[in-house]
Amino acid sequence: MTKLGIIISSARPNRVGEKVARWVADSAHDRFDIDLIDLREMALPSFDEPTSPKSGAEKTTDHGRTWGERIGALDAVVILTPQYNGSYPGALKNAIDFLYAEWSALPTLLVGYGWGAAGEVLPLLEALMRRLDAEVIGSIGLSFREDLSVEGELFVTDEKSAALEEAFVSLEQAALAPVG
Repeated sequence: MTKLGIIISSARPNRVGEKVARWVADSAHDRFDIDLIDLREMALPSFDEPTSPKSGAEKTTDHGRTWGERIGALDAVVILTPQYNGSYPGALKNAIDFLYAEWSALPTLLVGYGWGAAGEVLPLLEALMRRLDAEVIGSIGLSFREDLSVEGELFVTDEKSAALEEAFVSLEQAALAPVG
């Protein structure tokens, strides 16, 4: 079965990311083996490896190795991000920066939430992931008031639910495609 990681990138209290993650995971049906990755629980320190991940050098810290192995074991990933001040949380940027090869060619779906359907953060995150050679298959933005309350109650539109289902099909196809 295709292993799908769902990354909750908000590490703050009173976040709605867990509820968005539940919607994504529930929508995945029985199509994927899901690894729910909570960056709050990962608690990665600020990047502290002695070499750049792009160098291909072995990771020297236990947390760096563990993080790399966890992402490296995935066939595809959904990155959930709130929009904080027009961008993504620092915990997400830090977690991304720990790795390079693990992101390369990894089928990736971005799901953002916030005011304006995360319209500012999703293009930034897409550019970052493409720079790391991830295979970004698309993004879905959820908007406060239209798709969820600020407390995290979800009432996602049928259009967004259908977009998520289509994205899962694309993720699965990309994950199962031969690497060439």
